[in-house]
Amino acid sequence: MELEPTPPRSPLADLARNLGAGLRALLLWKAAPALRAGAAAWIALELLSLALDFGFDFARAGPDGRFMADALAGKLFHLPWLMLAVWAAARLAGRPEAWLRGVVGMAALWIWLSLLWNALALLPAEVWGELGDAVTLVWWAPAAWGLIASAVLLGEVFDAKPARRLGMLAIVGLCYLLPTAMLGTQMPLWVATQTDDDDAETARWQAARSEALIYRQPLLLTEAIARVEPGEAGRPELFLLAIAGHGAQDVFLREVDKVERLFAERFGTGGRSIVLANNPATVLERPLATVSAMEASLRALGERMNREEDVLFVFLTSHGAEDHRFDLSLWPWELEQLTPQRLGALLDAAGIRHRVILVSACYSGGFVGPLAGPDTLVMSAARADRSSHGCSHEADWTFFGRAFFDEALRETPSFTEAFARARAAVGTREAAEGLEPSEPQIAVGEAIKARLDAMVADWPRTLQAQQGGDAVRPADAATTSSPCSAARC
Repeated sequence: MELEPTPPRSPLADLARNLGAGLRALLLWKAAPALRAGAAAWIALELLSLALDFGFDFARAGPDGRFMADALAGKLFHLPWLMLAVWAAARLAGRPEAWLRGVVGMAALWIWLSLLWNALALLPAEVWGELGDAVTLVWWAPAAWGLIASAVLLGEVFDAKPARRLGMLAIVGLCYLLPTAMLGTQMPLWVATQTDDDDAETARWQAARSEALIYRQPLLLTEAIARVEPGEAGRPELFLLAIAGHGAQDVFLREVDKVERLFAERFGTGGRSIVLANNPATVLERPLATVSAMEASLRALGERMNREEDVLFVFLTSHGAEDHRFDLSLWPWELEQLTPQRLGALLDAAGIRHRVILVSACYSGGFVGPLAGPDTLVMSAARADRSSHGCSHEADWTFFGRAFFDEALRETPSFTEAFARARAAVGTREAAEGLEPSEPQIAVGEAIKARLDAMVADWPRTLQAQQGGDAVRPADAATTSSPCSAARC
């Protein structure tokens, strides 16, 4: 009796069966019987994987973009490692003839894991922000599950004993997952076309990446230090060190610029101030805000001050972290972050006794305790466990910066009174905008309080002597500041 010829297998039917087997493997169900092995079946799975990656990249970038052929190498990087891992597992089980079946099964399984990863990448930034410290766990959970599912699948395909299945777990981890993880983030297959705004942003950061910065910065710091004039004996004077820490937002640069001008007008610090700023627009014009630059600046200020009479006002504005690290950052440079203990050590090493320190940042209350002392006034824009508000790129001031410097200090020369007014103003604004209260903090040493009170009483005479004209009274310097219409400015 003559047998009827077997109908040819449909490539699409084989692809569907292999995808179903991959899903079963992902769920740790029996998957091997459903696999359709073969070179064509494997190629179909890899082409589908590339198509899915392209689709997700297109969804992220939008239709206005271009195809990146250079990205193909990264997308196919896993292939030799996949073959190596399955070959090692097949040899361990003594089933080298089933190698291609194992490769097809692994390709089908990891398509589903790739889908899961791409779906996670599409989640809004707000969702990832709410995860907090769990972000890393959530992102790498599919890889951990894939490792287990791969060992189960290969053990089934090669009919391996339980002990050897544990070996397969190690093989997949070392020969497949580790090399592909070390590759890191891959270039997308489809990227958005660069707009005029993108070009402007690239140009904005060009100076920060330039070689000229390396050679220019030491000169800028030397010049800034050389401009500091020594204090006059017998006349208590105020010196200023202002720090703009975070380079990606202009609000911090604007604040230190305005504070420098305000203090020159109101407190006679012209010629006795140093401003350090991290901002791509000023890297070739002004010294960077680094711990090393702060150390050199404080040492120079300590040498020019009359240490038994003069007072240093240190103003720091930037982002802050929950572990109370003050952000000093400028892409692409890796800069040391500033802690309260490091700042205190720098001030002590410089021999600066009389200090006023204002830290405007989230969680800046963590600076108050470590820096407090009889000769120190410390103020912060927020409690140690609270965020401050207003650090938007477009703003002229942060909430606390506006309330303290631009409003309160234009009405009173007393730092403690200005703090009380600013704290109340910030609280009122936060309540009106439905924000969590930042609760600015203050610690006033007895010795510095008496010294500042005496300086406030003598400031009109001091300014008159410095400027060679009429004294500037608090009311003379008051100006009308326009209300901030933005929700965060």
